[in-house]
Amino acid sequence: MRVLIDFRKQPQRYRYTDSMNAALVAGLVAAGLHSDDLVGEKALPWTFGTAGKAGPDGRRTVYSVILSSPSPRFAEALARLDPDEIRVASSNGDAIYLGGAALRHCPSLPPEGVAELMVSFASPFLVPMPKQGREKTRFHDDLVGVDLNAALLAGLTRRAGRALDLTISSDRLSMTTDLKKQLVHIRRLSNGKPLFHPAFSVPMTLRGRPEDVRFAFLAGVGAKTRAGFGCPILMS
Repeated sequence: MRVLIDFRKQPQRYRYTDSMNAALVAGLVAAGLHSDDLVGEKALPWTFGTAGKAGPDGRRTVYSVILSSPSPRFAEALARLDPDEIRVASSNGDAIYLGGAALRHCPSLPPEGVAELMVSFASPFLVPMPKQGREKTRFHDDLVGVDLNAALLAGLTRRAGRALDLTISSDRLSMTTDLKKQLVHIRRLSNGKPLFHPAFSVPMTLRGRPEDVRFAFLAGVGAKTRAGFGCPILMS
């Protein structure tokens, strides 16, 4: 399921993606989910993407959020979601309150049975580097020579809890002309400095078993999807 939270009449300004994540988690917990359903290794698959613009001071002005998950339990919570509960006042200086926002069902969902989708992204995706055991996850800041399908599919398979019949690809022309990279403010560290991650956006094709294509579309691709990365939208 996927909903659009529309607050264009009361735009929100904030710096860190973690702040919007915290506000959404607060709203979803109030709607009946547990924090373990939303954060951590055993959390449900979900993602979100925002629409807005960046300001010269490093803050973003945001007008809406797409909130998405393939989980039936998550869908039940979305049906109970109260925008008044989507709020946070963070020690990092960000304050978000979505009271008065309108909840709308997203019309741009893939029909059942579709085995191939062209997508762009409401939020850029993170591409994790290979690691051993519990090493700290690091992210590619350049996609030259990177096997995108393998890198993006690994996280999806883990979140699905099963093997996926799915390929994720972008053609050479798109990678040359349409690839965009940005440094995203994640959170403020204990030393007061901001943490950035390199994230990318480029048109892609999801191809495979229809239920797996739909899972990827609703769960998001790449790393840290629950933190607001890798939320696909249908190509217009």
